[in-house]
Amino acid sequence: MAPIPAQRFDRLLRVIDRLTELGGAVGALSLLGIFGLIGAEILSRNLLAHSLHFSWDLAGYLMGSCFLMTAAAALRSGSHVRVTALLEALPDRTARMLERLACGTGLMICVAFSWALIEMAWLSGVRGSTSATAFRVPLVYPQSALAAGATLLTLQCAAQLLRLWRGESLATGDGLE
Repeated sequence: MAPIPAQRFDRLLRVIDRLTELGGAVGALSLLGIFGLIGAEILSRNLLAHSLHFSWDLAGYLMGSCFLMTAAAALRSGSHVRVTALLEALPDRTARMLERLACGTGLMICVAFSWALIEMAWLSGVRGSTSATAFRVPLVYPQSALAAGATLLTLQCAAQLLRLWRGESLATGDGLE
């Protein structure tokens, strides 16, 4: 099958890439939040002899947010693990088809993952579910962050597949070649 013209889907890819950058910023802020919470916990324990009962719960939620919000940016920049030994050994046409197949499979997995997380967040919101700890965080909020991150990853995976169909090579990060 012939590649899609290079300018095709430019606007869509720019929107997905911009959302990916925004997700990366949210992930960075989540990491900063973890740093602040754990720092406050350490200071509180050592200076006040009192633990902040909510710090570990919130840090865990922020860790999930950081992980999934930055996953799309890692995929876009080529910072994820990608085994290319087989692709390098195959003829170019076969390698491109295999890469498209792998990306399409990844996209299907991401769609299922996103769907499950969206449904989980939705049900938590409908049911009013809260965490089982003393802090009682409404679970719809941290689960929505996870669902948003997974959705960004799904969109970026779709963008990567479009790039492959346009005949582009996927990005490889520093030290990953």
